[in-house]
Amino acid sequence: MTDKPLLKIEDLAVSFPTSGSLDHRVRAVNGLNLSIYPRQTLAIVGESGCGKSVSALSTLQLIPTPPGRYDQGRIWWDADGQPCDLLSLSEKEIRRVRGNQIAMIFQEPMTSLNPVYTIGEQILEAILIHQKTRRAQARQIATQALTDVGIADPHARLDEYPHQLSGGMRQRVMIAMALACQPRLLLADEPTTALDVTIQAQILELLRKLQRERGMSVLLITHDLGVVAENADTVAVMYAGRIVEYGSVHDIFSQPLHPYTRGLLASMPVLGKRHERLTTIPGSVPNPADFPSGCPFHPRCVDMKDDPKCTADDPPLREIHEKHWAACWHTPGHNQAQTTTPDLSYRRPEAAPVV
Repeated sequence: MTDKPLLKIEDLAVSFPTSGSLDHRVRAVNGLNLSIYPRQTLAIVGESGCGKSVSALSTLQLIPTPPGRYDQGRIWWDADGQPCDLLSLSEKEIRRVRGNQIAMIFQEPMTSLNPVYTIGEQILEAILIHQKTRRAQARQIATQALTDVGIADPHARLDEYPHQLSGGMRQRVMIAMALACQPRLLLADEPTTALDVTIQAQILELLRKLQRERGMSVLLITHDLGVVAENADTVAVMYAGRIVEYGSVHDIFSQPLHPYTRGLLASMPVLGKRHERLTTIPGSVPNPADFPSGCPFHPRCVDMKDDPKCTADDPPLREIHEKHWAACWHTPGHNQAQTTTPDLSYRRPEAAPVV
């Protein structure tokens, strides 16, 4: 694998005004650093409101400005060997990237698809914008895209409207739209939300298959750690707009360093084990307009033990072990570790085909 990242986010901060005040702003993302390499799947995990979706939307400048604002940072994209900062591109320039080099699957397919246009019209739009082709040829590409995602009778489906399709089929249409122009990076924001378990498995297997065939990278946003364990190469755990742990999927699951990560893993039900009650993390994600002083996780942390340092200073993200980062004063080795930017090109070996 190349040692050059496809996408590199450096110190990204995105803020929004509080209600009733344009001057007072809160940061939904605060100092985000991560890298995605070719053919790699990076998963961003965390509770709702931690900044996962805002991070992905920022990559394509999809945050409305105003009211949103990119306060700092850069998002480097490998544009055919020439890195460019996606945040510095004009609206005309970023449109050449959206849906073409970088595509996105949004959370809710029913709200993401326009109900007054047919499926075909919505898929053809991106193809006609980014590819020099006639409408008849674009329709053939759209038909093939629906075939690739496992939709039967694709010719007929092109002329149907979103309300005529089931939730699973609408999600497949969203994937077909995203992949019609053969992007190098796919941003998948909760791609299996509101789908039943059987359809979830089919959608995730479809994404893995298409990734293998096309060699694309995937930024997977989810709160489902089971999905992460099965699909991700590297994992970034987010809390209160920042990364609190970063490492390979094996390190995160076998040796979690941050108490928030351990809490997330402990809250997962285990097949075959009976519990009276599932483990939960006390409290909830703090309001971005009123983050606590020091470490933002300290009001919910079981490791704090009334340590005044936790309430006074926000711990930096440090490389505790080789290629494994954490931001917690109580993580063994944190005080001696170096503060480095998380950057990991790891990719899990591909499973041998079933004969």
